[in-house]
Amino acid sequence: MLNLRKMKNHYKKIIFFFFVIFYTQPLLAEITFEEILEDPADLELNLNYAKEQEGLGRYKTTLSTLERLNMLYPVNTDLKLYLISILLKLDSAAKLQLMLETMMQDPNTTDETRKYIEKTLATIRKQSEPKGRWFAFADLNYMQTDHSNIDGISKSRTLFGTNAEGSMDGMEYDKTYSRGTSITVGKNLDSTSAVSFNTGININTQNKAPEGENDLSFGSLTYSKILDKHFLMPYMFFSRPNQRHSTPADSLTKGIGFNNTYSLNNTTNITYGSSYSSTIFNVKASNREANVTNGNNEIYSSNIGYNYSFSDINLISLRASAIKKIAQADYNAYVGHGLNIGYTRILPFGNLKIETTFQQNIFDAKNSFIHSLIDRRDDIETSQIQLSGRINQLIPFLEKIDPKSQFFYNFKYTQSESNSTLLQNSAIRETASFNITKRFSLYE
Repeated sequence: MLNLRKMKNHYKKIIFFFFVIFYTQPLLAEITFEEILEDPADLELNLNYAKEQEGLGRYKTTLSTLERLNMLYPVNTDLKLYLISILLKLDSAAKLQLMLETMMQDPNTTDETRKYIEKTLATIRKQSEPKGRWFAFADLNYMQTDHSNIDGISKSRTLFGTNAEGSMDGMEYDKTYSRGTSITVGKNLDSTSAVSFNTGININTQNKAPEGENDLSFGSLTYSKILDKHFLMPYMFFSRPNQRHSTPADSLTKGIGFNNTYSLNNTTNITYGSSYSSTIFNVKASNREANVTNGNNEIYSSNIGYNYSFSDINLISLRASAIKKIAQADYNAYVGHGLNIGYTRILPFGNLKIETTFQQNIFDAKNSFIHSLIDRRDDIETSQIQLSGRINQLIPFLEKIDPKSQFFYNFKYTQSESNSTLLQNSAIRETASFNITKRFSLYE
């Protein structure tokens, strides 16, 4: 059985591995931009530089290099074909069409190349034909999570109360499992808007203690709209966990919200959003007499963020948030604010994301059951490292059995440290999870 110290050492090795990848990957390029500046007309040098940049996923750099070479060597057909292949990867329809039309009018273009261009144009026309307005797909997913402190035992291992202090009982290391399925059905209303509905169920089990096991049903309705530089997305949602071993604690959460992304330019955008949710316990009439309704609550939240991308494969994000929780019991209500700092990098085998969140929650009232004199305030720092992508990126030969790349994976490690004015709410938790999802296209 793993203990907390073993988990820490194990995941420190994983994080070190990711950082080795991060810091060594840029060193793969043998040709520097300074070398290009010294001899910008060297065809072989520039082509090798373009291929290296393409291998690193920097398609915009590859494109600019090839466009410059095309002006220097206007009769080089192979160069033009390479440029077409990059435009296809970038899905740059306007530039691609202009390039193809120019090549068709160029007397230096060979008959063989003209045939290739005609086939490319036919493919583009076919792809640009209006597709079915409706779409539907189903997901099957499995996730396993290792917990270092699943019951949230305090750092001091002390239960702090008004009249007594004692040691806390509970479980630390344990595993949870989630198996689920969901289906999404949507409709493209026009070229700039769509609506979709998603619903599903997750079966959640625990290895040692079954108290928290539940069947979680959920659903959401989303509308998306592109309006000039805005990407608007209002939504509605619900979730209902059916507790297997604690029926009176069954609850229902419903909510609404919206998000918007405003593009300042090709590298920078601003995001903001707001949401409201309501959670009611004892949703079954036969259980309403149970004394758990103190958990009933309403939550108002809002956020604003800034995102900046560079070198085509890096993204830095900064997000501030505010939250107001209104609860039936005042000691469960609080006002909170947080700050999230994140960095994402595109790697050949997936997307690596590293982020840290600082959150402070100030509670409305004292909990006399715990301590009648101390006001509760929680300061929480959460760090997370995540690697996600298509399984084909990890194991390339699987493309033969998954040509549409509809198998997805997600590794995630999280450490959360809470420091509270109440001893039993100060705790350190670590989790490590692996998730795999298989998608089935039902209609497109």
